[in-house]
Amino acid sequence: MAPLIYVCDDDSHIVRAISMKLKKAGFGVEGFRDGFCCWEKVQQQAPDMIITDLQMPRMNGLELCGKIRTFPSTQTIPVTLLTGKGFEFDHDEYMQTLKINNVMVKPFSPKKLLTQVQESLNITDDVIA
Repeated sequence: MAPLIYVCDDDSHIVRAISMKLKKAGFGVEGFRDGFCCWEKVQQQAPDMIITDLQMPRMNGLELCGKIRTFPSTQTIPVTLLTGKGFEFDHDEYMQTLKINNVMVKPFSPKKLLTQVQESLNITDDVIA
């Protein structure tokens, strides 16, 4: 079964672009418009990985990651955090305290994102069987 990745961003174009790239590479993907919707789904079915925007309504990416890291059943899910260019926050602190695997600044290379996903999930193939 293909690894399942949740993509969470309030910009539907970002969700669509990432989803298309990941689906083409053989991943299962579900998209969400905010951290709250994503968290509700995580409680029902934990994904293999989460890619989330930092700034979103209702629940931002850091709050989502904080919830994920609170529960033993979800605390090991790899998380990539997306942030807008020029938005300042302490990457190192949050990567350490919330165990965020990667931080990517928008705009980013879809190929680089795919490489980071594969590395986070310990996948060496370009296509998931």
